[in-house]
Amino acid sequence: MTSIIRTEYAACEALKLQNTSYNSGGCAVDFDKSLCWASARLGQQMTRDCPFKYCTSIPGCEDIKDKYMVSRNCNNMGVWQDSNYSMCIKVVEEYAQCLQGFCRVCPEFLRDLVISVSLTLSIVSVILLVAAIILFSVFDSIQCRRLSIHKNLATAFVFRFAVLAIWTIVQSTNLFQDCTRFHPQPLWDLEWICKAILWFVIYFQVASVMWMLIEGAFLYSRFTVFAMRHSDAPWSLYLACGWGVPFVVVTAWTIVHQYKSSQLPNSFCWVPYAQGNHLWILAGTMGSALIMNLIFLLMIVVILVQKLRTENSAESKKIWRTIKATLLLVPLLGISNIPLFYEPEHPSSVYMLGSAILQHSQGIFIAVLYCFLNSEIQGALKRQLSKVPFEFFKSRNRFETERTYVPENRNATKNGVPMEELNGTKKIESENTESQEQVNNDKQIYSVTTKS
Repeated sequence: MTSIIRTEYAACEALKLQNTSYNSGGCAVDFDKSLCWASARLGQQMTRDCPFKYCTSIPGCEDIKDKYMVSRNCNNMGVWQDSNYSMCIKVVEEYAQCLQGFCRVCPEFLRDLVISVSLTLSIVSVILLVAAIILFSVFDSIQCRRLSIHKNLATAFVFRFAVLAIWTIVQSTNLFQDCTRFHPQPLWDLEWICKAILWFVIYFQVASVMWMLIEGAFLYSRFTVFAMRHSDAPWSLYLACGWGVPFVVVTAWTIVHQYKSSQLPNSFCWVPYAQGNHLWILAGTMGSALIMNLIFLLMIVVILVQKLRTENSAESKKIWRTIKATLLLVPLLGISNIPLFYEPEHPSSVYMLGSAILQHSQGIFIAVLYCFLNSEIQGALKRQLSKVPFEFFKSRNRFETERTYVPENRNATKNGVPMEELNGTKKIESENTESQEQVNNDKQIYSVTTKS
């Protein structure tokens, strides 16, 4: 039962409770399984709008609603005749583009803009992050624990945005819906694929947040006494926290949500999946990680301020350096995601668009700030490029010759300065035989230069 039919049925029940369902001089209130008809006089013809949602924003659809109506007659016996839906059927056949049906929804600028922005930023993030992972991996001279954490964080974001883009495309194209009917029906045979995509969307979202927490903890440890230790935690522990903990958390949420959704009629693909108290299994894990990163960031800022005070520089420069260092850490630690945990009941256009930009551009910031602008990466890339022989750019041999004659006056000056003084040395005069025409002749200097 669609929302319109449910509304019409509820309206009829309300009219019946008001004792207006019976009319001694005509037909009583009646529900014809689609629309609610109020009481009518004998022989009266009633009209109602077709039970559709019209897309009046589409050009040419503004007047369809008023032209095509449903009619129903109350005969002289006080009995309702069958409703005439022939005009509505004509609307479906000739003006289907004006209706919300057959998996179509009315155009909405804000919704379409948010989807386009999200999809575009996700694709750009994937491209830049893949390039960053390649640069992180090809240079052996810069490999370290910090860079390994960067690579895993970038990998988590690559899969997060890639799967999220797939989910967005699947939802917008109604891949798991039967669109041959006016009221689409879910394709239950494909539900497991839909659930698998949604599961990976949630998993990589939690994994990316956990790797941001690892980034924050590792960075803070470099500023404290832990940096003096010669041994670090085993790499398997990092992998367990970054990939294992999200698996356990998302699996726990899956079990609970599967049980909850099975209690709901016609629940397809765990939708709605962002509701219920058990959502705190996911939100609590990610929220706690981001709050811990915020604490790490504040503690790092305190340490930076203390170090800057010991330097002999202007106060304004100290403040600017602190602000710059703090801003560079915000996208890496995911601090910008904290405000998104509060979603208003009726989100505004600013909130929806800002949320889409903040969430889907984080991979771009990480790739640019921590890879392409990284001095270590740039230095390693320059060293590698310097070893490549650019044969194409070398000039080819040329066979023409050019003879250059220099005046015989050895005291010629440039700007009043003798040439021998300008060159820093004086030429030694020597006499040569007539057969030996060479350079440095006392009377004429003759040189032959061959271009190559």
